[in-house]
Amino acid sequence: MGATVTAGVIGAAMTASAAQAQTAGAPLRLPAPSPALVPRADLVNVLEYETQARLILGDARLAPITGGDRTVTDRITLRPRMNIPTRNLDLTSSLFGDDHFAPIIIGPVADQKRFHADGEAATARGASAAKAAMVVSSAPSVPLATIAQAATAPLYLQVDAKSPRLKDQLAEASAAKIKAVFVTVNGGARIDWASVEAVAKATSLPVVVKGVTRPDEAKEAVARGAKGVVVSTYRSGGAANAPGPLLLIAPVAEAVGGQATVLADGSFRRGTDILKAMAFGARGVLVGRPVMWGLGAYGADGVQGVVEMLQTELARYMSMCGCPTPAAIQPALVRVHAPLPVKRNV
Repeated sequence: MGATVTAGVIGAAMTASAAQAQTAGAPLRLPAPSPALVPRADLVNVLEYETQARLILGDARLAPITGGDRTVTDRITLRPRMNIPTRNLDLTSSLFGDDHFAPIIIGPVADQKRFHADGEAATARGASAAKAAMVVSSAPSVPLATIAQAATAPLYLQVDAKSPRLKDQLAEASAAKIKAVFVTVNGGARIDWASVEAVAKATSLPVVVKGVTRPDEAKEAVARGAKGVVVSTYRSGGAANAPGPLLLIAPVAEAVGGQATVLADGSFRRGTDILKAMAFGARGVLVGRPVMWGLGAYGADGVQGVVEMLQTELARYMSMCGCPTPAAIQPALVRVHAPLPVKRNV
């Protein structure tokens, strides 16, 4: 998918076809041009990857990885600090026992062969090229061992706490040198807190609970053995009236104190989005859908491109805000604006 089809190539093909048709006396039929992807190096922001992925995947296949509510995100602005040296800027973040190049992790997305023939193996290659960790979904389209062979960066595994294969999944995780286990909690209580505790007792790996939105949930997760929580409003399609995680992060971070690592997941499209999440208290973020855009359009190279673009943007805005390291990112860097009043016709 990395090959670029230029207008010149399309034109040459059309000219050749026309000449052949005229020679044979057949009616002129011009071939349909192939989708012409923009060279990856020419893309200027992550949203452009979605446009390119649409050319390859079409609307129907792209539908599950589009969307994301930015209502809250766009109401939050940055308050830069001036005259602070950031020449030796360093994005390194320590998460679950490993030093990460940057606080950006690829989130779990099921059945990635929907978007590329190599599925999760291509994602793992692209993630590793960008020095980024990856969370493998509990429903991958590629065997975990194959994904592990493709990865050189840390791998995490999402497990189904109620699955009859839980013990097998944890054994596979150990064999694949997985660094942490993620358990996603949803509304409807199919997975209860006892299930989370059972996973924590069944493995020596750090357990991370994904889907926390409230301080009491975060405290319960820690009490049940979790070493990390992911603030996320996804909850199997999105909880009602939950427009993103940013304003939920600070209460959760305060509730767990230093007892657990706080991550965030949801509609991160720019480096500024990530900086905002960290200002509210997240140690890092999970990014899913934009990475799938890169995968669908350019394969492993696209995954690498999306992650590196976010890393570069984060570094740029950390420097502009006077933050040479993630530890220097503080709540005072962000300002929350009230929503604009809705005009109603009387």
